[in-house]
Amino acid sequence: MTASQEPTDVDLLCTPCMMTTSHTITYVDGRLASIECENCHRRVEVHEQEPTQGNQAGPASHHITLSGIHQIYSADFAQRILTKPHRIGEQLQEDLSLFLITLPLRLITKPYRLTKEILRHDDSCD
Repeated sequence: MTASQEPTDVDLLCTPCMMTTSHTITYVDGRLASIECENCHRRVEVHEQEPTQGNQAGPASHHITLSGIHQIYSADFAQRILTKPHRIGEQLQEDLSLFLITLPLRLITKPYRLTKEILRHDDSCD
């Protein structure tokens, strides 16, 4: 049986290029397999586990495991939670009236958005 591949083109920030460029994201059987910048051709391949020594790609290719993505995501998520009070304080100082106008909607939608993000993350780890 052949694995189904689903390439998708999106604009992402490419750190080697230092600008937003077109990237091709490839999914294999619904799972993220690789991301490649169309400008510099830097490629990140996603594996279930560390690739074997003979399975290494060229110098423009990097590898990351699903557990590595999970660690990065978890650190980012924790950082966002820890810095939320500071970011709210900045928003209060920048535009108090806008903050007060949007606060009721944000209080209602934030739990939903957070739950949706967590569930989406849990589904991708299965």
